Amino acid sequence: MARTSLLAVLVLALSLSAASAASLTVVEARGINLAPGSTIDAGKPLVLKPGQHVTLISDAGATLSIDGPYNAPPSAGSTGRSLGTTLAALRTEESARTNQAGVTRHVDPLNKLPNPWLFDVSHSGNVCLQQGAVPVFWRPDSRSSTAFTVVPVDRSWKSQAAWPAGLDRITVTTDVPMHGGAAYVVTYTGGEYALAVFNVPVNLANDEMRAAWMLHKGCDAQAEALLNARK
Repeated sequence: MARTSLLAVLVLALSLSAASAASLTVVEARGINLAPGSTIDAGKPLVLKPGQHVTLISDAGATLSIDGPYNAPPSAGSTGRSLGTTLAALRTEESARTNQAGVTRHVDPLNKLPNPWLFDVSHSGNVCLQQGAVPVFWRPDSRSSTAFTVVPVDRSWKSQAAWPAGLDRITVTTDVPMHGGAAYVVTYTGGEYALAVFNVPVNLANDEMRAAWMLHKGCDAQAEALLNARK
């Protein structure tokens, strides 16, 4: 009996140790030297001065925003926002966009992507790119051929291609690889659309974390496609 009790205590101690060693990934930091994509120990105090801010994500995709002054271990508890809550808010917002008939400002609803790592060229907005990957552009209507152009906002280079009918996605060759932290303008069917690119770090452990990262960066359609692919 004593051996059984001792074993139970050891198992509990190991479980608590593992929990205290859990890490949170930094999505955003202001006023403090924490790089996006870096990790912090969830069991150790996080010290923030007034005006400092961090946004963190857990392994389950929960998002936690903390403002200074703060001096305690970070916890997603009651102040965190679960991935499900974030998605529910996104869908409510999309429904409002779709139903806002008769208003001055109109925002088209997001297209449903067939793959989470595609850049929708029919909308301006934020797009997420796996770190080190080559961008793949997608269009919702591939019935006709069209010219397609990509330029960075500083117009330092230009890449153009013919987008054949029947193809819904295309890659382009550029002298300077497209990367996160930069903005580009694509020309498609005569219209110009601005795309701000954000890298998705390779160290994110699962799709819940990747989706939470995408949602925080505003890559909403990609996040939904990533989670829908798991169903």
